[in-house]
Amino acid sequence: MENSQKQTILVVEDNENTSRLLETILRSAGYEVTRAPDAEEGLRVLESEAPVDLILLDLFLPGADGMQFLRLRAEMDPERQPPVIVVSATEDMDTIRPQLRELGAKLALRKPFDVQELLDGVSRHANKRGAKAAAPTAAAGSPAATAPAPKTPRAKSKGKSATKS
Repeated sequence: MENSQKQTILVVEDNENTSRLLETILRSAGYEVTRAPDAEEGLRVLESEAPVDLILLDLFLPGADGMQFLRLRAEMDPERQPPVIVVSATEDMDTIRPQLRELGAKLALRKPFDVQELLDGVSRHANKRGAKAAAPTAAAGSPAATAPAPKTPRAKSKGKSATKS
């Protein structure tokens, strides 16, 4: 089996034009894309056997909204909870960001979004299925694997001595 398996991004977006735009951007960057027009369909995809490495989620959806989607996702088996990036046109993004983080969102971008910022976020937060299988101990939640060391870059100096010059 080849280890260069493409990562799959689930786009939960009701606006057809935005959904197609996200799909085009992601496919051109080498990702597989599954689209869902509402929260209910998105949750069905998560409950299925289809692998999902990341979710791009709009907050304004017909029926259950993005916040409800996040709450329901949080109740699922941890294996069915890929990281989420919220991409929404809400004016309250700065206000609701802490709540989104509590519900598991890794990043929140406001529409219209910057394509490079979106791709950087996808690259940074998408689960690495191949990496999990190849190195289960590193992916098992060790602090070194999940977060950078809490060192300040300025603390180191280039010289042999760490004293001020």
